[in-house]
Amino acid sequence: MSLPRLPLAFHGRFALASLSLLAVIGSADAQSRESTPIRQSDVTFESISARPLTLRDASRNDRWLGAGVGDVRWAADGSALYFRWTRAPEPDDLPDADPWFRTGPDGSWVEEVPRIDLDLVPGATVSWGLDGHAAAWVRNGSVFLFDGDTVERVVTLERPARQARMAERGSAIHFEAGSALYRYDVATGALAVIAAKHGIEANEGTDAAGWLVEQQREVFAHVRAREREARERVALSRSSDRAVPQALPVRAAAELDQIQLSPDGRFVTFRARTPDTSRPPTRYVDYVDPSGYASVREARSKVGEPRDVLRLGVVAFDPAVDPDSVKVTWIELSEAGDANTVPHGPFWNLEGTRALAQFIGEDHRDIWFAEVDLASGAATVVTHDHDDAWIGGPPIQANYLQPALLEWLAGDRFVFASERSGWSHLYVAEPDGSIRALTEGPWEVRAAELSRDRSQWLLQASREHPADDHLYRMPATGGTLVRLTEASGRHEGRLSPDGERLGVLFSSNVQMPDLFVRSTSGTDPGARVTVSGTDEYYAHPLVTPEIVSFQHPDGGELWAALFEADEPDPLRPAVIHVHGGGYRQFAHRGWSVYGYALHLGLIHYLVQEGYTVLDFDYRGSAGFGRDYRTDIAGSMGLEDADGAVAAARFLVDERDVDPERIGLYGVSYGGFLTLMSLFRYPGVFAAGIARASVSDWAHYSDLWTSRILGVPHADPEAYRRSSPIYHAEGLEDRLLITHGLVDDNVHFQDTARLIQRLIELEKDFEVMVYPVEPHTIQTEASRYDYVRRATEFFDRWLRAR
Repeated sequence: MSLPRLPLAFHGRFALASLSLLAVIGSADAQSRESTPIRQSDVTFESISARPLTLRDASRNDRWLGAGVGDVRWAADGSALYFRWTRAPEPDDLPDADPWFRTGPDGSWVEEVPRIDLDLVPGATVSWGLDGHAAAWVRNGSVFLFDGDTVERVVTLERPARQARMAERGSAIHFEAGSALYRYDVATGALAVIAAKHGIEANEGTDAAGWLVEQQREVFAHVRAREREARERVALSRSSDRAVPQALPVRAAAELDQIQLSPDGRFVTFRARTPDTSRPPTRYVDYVDPSGYASVREARSKVGEPRDVLRLGVVAFDPAVDPDSVKVTWIELSEAGDANTVPHGPFWNLEGTRALAQFIGEDHRDIWFAEVDLASGAATVVTHDHDDAWIGGPPIQANYLQPALLEWLAGDRFVFASERSGWSHLYVAEPDGSIRALTEGPWEVRAAELSRDRSQWLLQASREHPADDHLYRMPATGGTLVRLTEASGRHEGRLSPDGERLGVLFSSNVQMPDLFVRSTSGTDPGARVTVSGTDEYYAHPLVTPEIVSFQHPDGGELWAALFEADEPDPLRPAVIHVHGGGYRQFAHRGWSVYGYALHLGLIHYLVQEGYTVLDFDYRGSAGFGRDYRTDIAGSMGLEDADGAVAAARFLVDERDVDPERIGLYGVSYGGFLTLMSLFRYPGVFAAGIARASVSDWAHYSDLWTSRILGVPHADPEAYRRSSPIYHAEGLEDRLLITHGLVDDNVHFQDTARLIQRLIELEKDFEVMVYPVEPHTIQTEASRYDYVRRATEFFDRWLRAR
């Protein structure tokens, strides 16, 4: 196999840094190291007097209370654990500017990483060679190589690199940039382009003109000879020019990714995404543009518009062939019928002899794992999942951007995730085609990391309770799960390269994510590395909610986090918070995924003022299995609004709340559900606040909405029963609508249409718009206005005597 070498002009900068990890970390100035843990505050709850929250406190940026640990990554040789953190978080800081720290594998020391050592920090994804000796990754658009001793930044191009992979049994790194595949030779440092997009313009001629071309070719030997000579000249030129890459002929508008050279060097595979240019964007207006003029911006289209087409292509590797003569074989999945699919792959086994591809159905109801034959383009299904609602659940969630979990093991087995039992679990496909469950039970595997030597899994799972995430060790091919963590809350883990040490991010309802380092054996929590929380965190103690459950009207279970005041208001008012869409769970003992400013600040202020607050996980939330997750299929806002009514009844029956003084609020899907609850159940809720709400699902995004409701022109009734704008005549209670004018997710048009509908229905309601805010409120000034306005609204309608 002869690979084209990149012309010198395209090399960019490479070999910029070469650092021995053990030497650098081992020789660090002992004075720069500190014993652990390191803290963001020198005070404690015992040493400082608690102070009540003010409205301004409740609207402050998260970093007012502190900043937890993020981006935990082991050094390639396991000599240190890197993480992002800051000693002195300030509300105006950019989190991306937080410094990197590193701690020893035993967690006994910690230091801020000097600027000169930043190249030692691995990328978020590390690709190891088969022998586990060398590794490659991409960070900040550059390609890095770990050769077993040193880390070297080997390639920096004008275009950012992506998806670096150790290849050719560790002798090369393959990576993508733009619509091209590159090869870096580990031994020589030579950089070459393996394959690149060759744009083909669409044939704009008429059928009659095309017929005339074919007639000329058929009738005249002269025409045929000229075409043959042209092809031969191109072939001769390409065969003598080693800098010529393999052409990947696709339409000029197509974008390529997932470009790979097969392990035997015979084929190049790629995924082509062809945008549909007829799809109209949604436009919105920025009235506070720096120019002083109102500017028109564009965002995603609405559900049901034509979709991009994604296809998995294969070409034989032969750079000498004229690009116009290169034949692309498109891998087709007959089981999908005429419907388009979203392909990912291929994923090669450890021996490089079998390739699997994933195909996700256009309607999101199917996922196929199929073995592909690159020579013929045939795809043979190995295993297939179908869901009458939609495929999902961690770590399955495959979509346009990411594939579902798939890992090859020794012995030609592969592991995948599935909800076929009703819960997210791991399964192994044996060489004989049989499928065996590696985990099972009424709980979820929420994350799974395979050790570098592919001998064991690190699992994050809810086996003990839906509100807790614990870490477990399990043999790669299944067996006993060994629980590694004890405390209630959320544990996220990172395995060291040798699989013997573990970095753990732990958080609770009242503790931001902090880092611990420990062994992968036993349950010893290990060494704590950080203690996050500013002085203000200790001065304003957070309330630990109680995780409660109650019955849905259909008899199923519902979950929520209950916040209660030490001294409840004698009037017994209550507020129900409804979280936004996506696969999220708020009845959990870990730190809120919304953080302080967007979630906890307002809740804790309301509790301080005597309210009872219920953080409600409607059916459709994460964490409670497939049936719970898909309960909104075909009818959003019906079963989940029924659940909101059940939540109100629980507060009345079990927590002595006044049934005349219950409000609810939420953002995005939470705002939508607030509208549906008020419109469909007048009199149950005295007041509601809907922020950045979907009022008509026909105006939301295709990728999210079509999974659940289909498309409007195919099932208009699903959209009618699921959209608040069709139920607005039911409004009898107090409603405050708020929305950011530059929201590029749920566009302000949603709220404008609902306002007009309510005006025509002669309904009473209140509106507040935020001119500079996107989907979530970003500025403290707007958050302060919102929190002040929301508390005044609830006080007026829930606490008025």
